[in-house]
Amino acid sequence: MKKEASLATRMGATIVFAGFAGLILAACATTPPITGPSDKPSAPAATLSKEEPQAPIVTRGPKKRVAVIRFQDKSAYGRGRLGGAVQDILTTELAKSGLFILISRGDDLDLVLDEQDLAKTDIAKKGTGPKSGEILGLNAIVTGAVSQFGVKQKSANYMLGSSKTQTAEATVDIRVVDATNGQLIFADSGTGIYEASSTRVLGIGGSQGYDETLEGKALRASIAKFIDNLIRRMEAIPWSGKVAAVDADEITINAGRKTGLVIGDRLRVFGAGREVIDPDTKLSLGRKPGKEKGEIVVSDFFGEDAAVCRRVTGEGFAVNDIVKLAR
Repeated sequence: MKKEASLATRMGATIVFAGFAGLILAACATTPPITGPSDKPSAPAATLSKEEPQAPIVTRGPKKRVAVIRFQDKSAYGRGRLGGAVQDILTTELAKSGLFILISRGDDLDLVLDEQDLAKTDIAKKGTGPKSGEILGLNAIVTGAVSQFGVKQKSANYMLGSSKTQTAEATVDIRVVDATNGQLIFADSGTGIYEASSTRVLGIGGSQGYDETLEGKALRASIAKFIDNLIRRMEAIPWSGKVAAVDADEITINAGRKTGLVIGDRLRVFGAGREVIDPDTKLSLGRKPGKEKGEIVVSDFFGEDAAVCRRVTGEGFAVNDIVKLAR
């Protein structure tokens, strides 16, 4: 009897131990940290399934010269440091599209064109916006602000473990300004959420402090909401270049192979024109095109991004004349 009781006791202990071990193994199977975009309605567009690919963005005509300047950080959380992160992310995304020439000259560019400078000098007023953009030969300036940013943390304790979730939410406002006349041509905003979670069971599993990468991931999620629309709208901006030098029938322009021109492209040449100011508001109505002078055709390329053209029709071409693709 004693042997039978002892055997039963050992078998019972074995069953309990096996069940306990199974519980630990099952818990351990869920302990690795889980990170990824939130499944809430405002989750980033990047979570779209591969079965539903978006239509590719195609371009026709020369690439536009674009500058992305530092965004303002209006959030209490960021303390002024999130604006540079948005500038870097947007510059990268636009460069990856292959549709634009991104102009970046470090601190010098921000000093000339940053958001605070545009606000102080009022880019739409006479002589401000066009001159700033024309200094760098830009077609468009991208700017904006981080209007909201916050991180929430939620923890829960259970009988055998605990869990922790960090959620970052960001809202980015964006504006695109026509560099030739200072007019606002596009505005949009996006809100993105990103979550990171971890679980611990019986002391086993991922422990997580503050995840500093949440900031960049939430900003990317917000930018993903408008990046495709931004690219399409910027592609609709009319392209123009300038005459850089004139030598008899040989005309040099400030755009070449990098811009997307090809030998044989025909370009219409216009006088530089002049800016027109509204007499009531004192704001720029844009630059009135100059008189069309004739046509030139691309015959060769040189340097980083320049082209040599020959005269087809017209006369009186001069430095700073505007060139546009002939359709």
